[in-house]
Amino acid sequence: MLDYTNVLLSSKAYKMVKVDIDNNRCSHAYLFVSQDNNYLSKFAELVTKLIICKNEDENLIQNSKLKIEKNVHPDVKIFGEEKAPDSATIGEVIEQSNISPFEAEKKVFILKNVQDMNESSQNKILKTLEEPTSSTVFLLCATATSRILPTILSRVKEIVLDELSAEQIAELLIDNGIDKNNAIIYANCSNQNASFAEKLATNESFIEFFNGIVSCFFEINGSRDVIKFSSKFNEKNVDKEEFVNICMFVLRDINMILAKKEELVGFKNVLSKLKVIASMLNFSAVQELLKTCFEANESLHFNVNSTAVVDSILFKLAEVKVKCRR
Repeated sequence: MLDYTNVLLSSKAYKMVKVDIDNNRCSHAYLFVSQDNNYLSKFAELVTKLIICKNEDENLIQNSKLKIEKNVHPDVKIFGEEKAPDSATIGEVIEQSNISPFEAEKKVFILKNVQDMNESSQNKILKTLEEPTSSTVFLLCATATSRILPTILSRVKEIVLDELSAEQIAELLIDNGIDKNNAIIYANCSNQNASFAEKLATNESFIEFFNGIVSCFFEINGSRDVIKFSSKFNEKNVDKEEFVNICMFVLRDINMILAKKEELVGFKNVLSKLKVIASMLNFSAVQELLKTCFEANESLHFNVNSTAVVDSILFKLAEVKVKCRR
């Protein structure tokens, strides 16, 4: 697993919570938000260390941190690791929150996957969040807030974690032993989700898949060329949504090249190829292709014919390149 420690310790989100704790303004309940569950978990662990180790004897701090890392500290309870806490789990949380701390000044309850908690479970914990004991801190972790009740949101301090840049994600992957050129590709295809980038790195065929998409932008010059790539990208094992997303990432970089902002190109490892592709297009063509990609993404969410979705992008690419040659 990627080690997020250094990037999190220097993040605005961590510094914000640290100021609260250092100045005795620690909220009784925080809501941490990020699309990356592993990133969220590490952040919750670091904040837990701040809370548990505050005012602790220096000789005990390292021991407490090790216990937190190994999930054996008696005053730290984690719920919802695999799935959102249900009503029975919330009942256990409420019961344990009324028990005084064993070792530290406060008890910390980490609730994960809160975005998937049903309304009944959220309502059940509401009173505890409204009237917590002075020795209890709740750390709620969610990948989104759209399904969290407004009454819950009004009783927690929401902290949106800093998004990682593609450069930061690439560095994390490189530190984890991933080849630099491949790390750049994984990072730029991850939509700022480092865990997803790490998952891509375990897919041995992904680099070939990515290079195939770049090649189709390079080689398709008319409708006759579409057949070759249509059969390739419409195979059953191809993730069609991933195909569309990578097309959009490539188009984003082509847009930057056309705008003479090469420093903003993400896929710098294939910059020379992208510059050749950009020379075959113009701004209008790129916008037409992006529009087709957005429509394709929406169509996939409605379970339409995925072959037609892929082909719509390939034929649009052929069409705009023909227009650009005239």
